Amino acid sequence: MRIVVLLLVIFQSGLVLNSCATTTTQPAPPADYQGPIASEPAIRPGDYWIYERGDSTRTKSARMFSDLQFPLWIGKTWRYDTVARRRNQPLNAPAEIPAWVDCAVVGLNDISVPAGSFRAFQCECQCLIVGGERFYQEGCGAWTAWYAPEAKNIVRMKGESPARAFELLEYKVDRAKVVRTIPDDGSENVPTSLKEIVIVFDQPMSRAWNLNCSPAFFPNAPAGRTCTHGGTHWENDRTFVVKLTTGLAPNQRYWFGVNPSVGREQYELKRTFHGLTDSTPVASQRFSFTTQP
Repeated sequence: MRIVVLLLVIFQSGLVLNSCATTTTQPAPPADYQGPIASEPAIRPGDYWIYERGDSTRTKSARMFSDLQFPLWIGKTWRYDTVARRRNQPLNAPAEIPAWVDCAVVGLNDISVPAGSFRAFQCECQCLIVGGERFYQEGCGAWTAWYAPEAKNIVRMKGESPARAFELLEYKVDRAKVVRTIPDDGSENVPTSLKEIVIVFDQPMSRAWNLNCSPAFFPNAPAGRTCTHGGTHWENDRTFVVKLTTGLAPNQRYWFGVNPSVGREQYELKRTFHGLTDSTPVASQRFSFTTQP
């Protein structure tokens, strides 16, 4: 079992966890679950993460932590078998001790690390020795990991010792992005008869979306009215269209934003722009245009 690709193994209470044997997990959330879900991210060439440990040393990784069992949702639990080896053990002691690790997703929290601020799934894990009373102590460690879909990886790890802790210092990930809007971002003299807004992405997308618009689209409308009131649809797997049902005012600046909730408040993946094969949300971004006089 590769507990973390950053450290390769986790040292807890003098024990070293080794290769994983079997895993048990829940394949999907309960049918009545309405909360956020994180699917397994697609690690692409060029993605990397730089971590800083509690002792100020740094490590660069280009891989995903392997002990998280996707998809993640609040309340999910899973268990995997492993073995532990105690350093400097007696010659007559067994070389490896059977153990297992129980993990659970206990919440979705705002968390700040040197690489930025994220909404992260908090995962609590506890290692237990099988028949531990025969040889050593009952437990072989506990740790907490925070996984952020936006970063496609763990952003913080906290163990029983500060020396085992680390945080995300810097990262680079390839994710779906907007390559064009109609009207173009920053364009001027847009006709007031504009009937639709078009958003084009660089890759096939899921059918989820998250959009907000400036109040100028509906200055005299009832409270709660948005620019999506006229309807939205996917023209194809890369093109999202917002129908406008009312004319626009002359010489007026309008803006609209994709994934406005990402990075600022709790969001649900099923209501967020993201790639078809990758749960990493499109970065929050705002576009604008100005109508003709």
